[in-house]
Amino acid sequence: MNATSGGRRGRPPGLAKTGGRTRGTPNRSTAALQEKLAALGCDPTEELVKIARDPKTENGTKVSIFSLLMRHTSPIPKPVADSSHDLGSSDESAPTMEEVIKLAHYVLERFGPNTSPQRENSTPETGGQPNPTDKEPPDEH
Repeated sequence: MNATSGGRRGRPPGLAKTGGRTRGTPNRSTAALQEKLAALGCDPTEELVKIARDPKTENGTKVSIFSLLMRHTSPIPKPVADSSHDLGSSDESAPTMEEVIKLAHYVLERFGPNTSPQRENSTPETGGQPNPTDKEPPDEH
């Protein structure tokens, strides 16, 4: 270290980055893995969905698979900063175990192997039944 660097190494603050991979280019090991999977005709996402939709797969495994897939298909909500709230304290608005189980059943019903258009209006609160506020138009026969 010399006296002018101030003990810091690397690029000075504010100086633009040069060199390296361009944005969106996978590193060598990722590219090699993608090539091997393509050569084998293996699509990991498709295989996970097959496992999750298998009626013999346990519900906990199904929830884990769908949670993993949702992280890559749905935006993750950002936490709301509240300086008066201690993260270590219990949160009265935290879901109960019963609410978590209802949500898990809803996810399984919505994305599981037996999904059908009739369940689109169902919610965890209605126990998989169509929401009574969503009225169907009367038959005109």
